[in-house]
Amino acid sequence: MPDITNNNPNPEPAEQAPDQAWLYKRTNEAIASDPELVKLRLKPLTRFNTDVTGRAEFIKIYYGIGCECSTAAVLSVEASADKTRGEFQEALPALLGKLKLQAVGFRRMDCDSHLQMRIQMLGTAR
Repeated sequence: MPDITNNNPNPEPAEQAPDQAWLYKRTNEAIASDPELVKLRLKPLTRFNTDVTGRAEFIKIYYGIGCECSTAAVLSVEASADKTRGEFQEALPALLGKLKLQAVGFRRMDCDSHLQMRIQMLGTAR
């Protein structure tokens, strides 16, 4: 039976497949409600996309993190493209845990370690 009260004009069925924009929205909301993640100052990289084929098995979302030494890193988490929005919501705490581990690992590195990382990346870019 349709909702004639119009209380929810744009329902999001849990069975619907998520897209990257929806994943960012839900993940950003969850980050904003977690004080530990807020302190890490993660920046959503909504225009960063490594799927140039359009046939990805996973939907990846990316976040940037930086240090005062000017080193920056790209962190990512992914969801299987065949999962539903409901399944993603259930997995969100685990995905946030992975994101937090990556971010905390970067933050715990000292600037000398960041410099070594940058030097190594320059060596592999040739």
